[in-house]
Amino acid sequence: MLKLWLGLALTADSSALFRDRNSFGMNLKRPSELYKHLRVSKRHILGKSHDDVVTSLPKDNDAPELESRLQFHKQFMIGAQNNRVGLGSSRKVQDTDILKSFIRQDENDKYKIHAMSLEMQNDWLDIGDFCIPLALKWRTLIHDWSPALLKFYLNAFQMTLPDQSNLVRWGKGTKKTCYICGKAVGTAKHLLVGCKVLLDSGQYSRRHDRVLEIIREAVSLSVARAQREITTNERSIGFVREGTRAIKSNVKPYSILKAASDWTIMMDTYEKQYKIPEDICASASRPDIFLYSRILKRVVMIELTVPWETNIPKDHAIKVNKYYELTNELTRNRFVVDLYAVEVGARGITAKSLYNLLKDLGLSRTNINSFLERTSKAALVGSFQIWLGRERNLDSGGERITRVS
Repeated sequence: MLKLWLGLALTADSSALFRDRNSFGMNLKRPSELYKHLRVSKRHILGKSHDDVVTSLPKDNDAPELESRLQFHKQFMIGAQNNRVGLGSSRKVQDTDILKSFIRQDENDKYKIHAMSLEMQNDWLDIGDFCIPLALKWRTLIHDWSPALLKFYLNAFQMTLPDQSNLVRWGKGTKKTCYICGKAVGTAKHLLVGCKVLLDSGQYSRRHDRVLEIIREAVSLSVARAQREITTNERSIGFVREGTRAIKSNVKPYSILKAASDWTIMMDTYEKQYKIPEDICASASRPDIFLYSRILKRVVMIELTVPWETNIPKDHAIKVNKYYELTNELTRNRFVVDLYAVEVGARGITAKSLYNLLKDLGLSRTNINSFLERTSKAALVGSFQIWLGRERNLDSGGERITRVS
């Protein structure tokens, strides 16, 4: 019923609905898991009764193991901090909550073991080291994403989109080749990141530029703050009353953009290109965003890629190597250089490299989360538009793409 409601293909692994968010799931609760929570919690509460009749009631099969794990946890782990409550917190965790966490952990372990046996629907096992799971909150599902977009994301992530390859696999088609180029096998991965015709027509570039524009907003916000600090430092004079101590102001987060009035942002897009000023570096290279300050002799280069999520490590290394010579040339010109190769997956999964960039820009946690959500949705919407145009002529303001018959 849940698959039908969400538009998830019948062949999709249902664990995607019930895995926790750290495992790239929707974190819904399976009824059997909730029942187990209630059963174990009830048994634990009754076990503390002083009534011999109650304590002699038969226990569940899982109860002895869970209770032994609980005792071990209370004896050896209770003083360890494994959350964000802060050191020295006196907040007590109920035994029933600990038991529920054990049950949840066991369920997630089962999902992982099951995913290892799957041939296609196990990407989430590989990308956890370098990607940030989507925060699929109810607010996002109800108000921000359309039902069609959610359906596309779930099926794309589970590799169950009705692409040519899957249609043949399901016995609903006879031709595996791509709708657009007519050469490669028509998988969702090929359509969203690997079709030569779509690449040459600028479809991937427009999706890329949509994400890049949001990253530029983050950079502009950080630049505005750096320029504002100049005025603040010049005008603010703190007076201290005689006999009292000065109150320290809140520590500002670290930012690679130091206070300067001449920060300049240049952005390379499909429609408009730039050239690095010759007094900074005589080079034909153009990172997606080139940010420089002549006063500070500092350059920040940002290169964005929108790849298939499993290809992020490989593409990251390619982009870093691509600007190796430019970085050396700028260093020889006595500029301090920061190069950020960042990735946002074609299915909306952001890489940790983007989080590191936003953090180094000195943005607040709220702003970081906002920009991560926006870049994720921009990439996903761009891919959704490519997917919707797979069976018809596409005209998005550039070269017309004609389906190969």
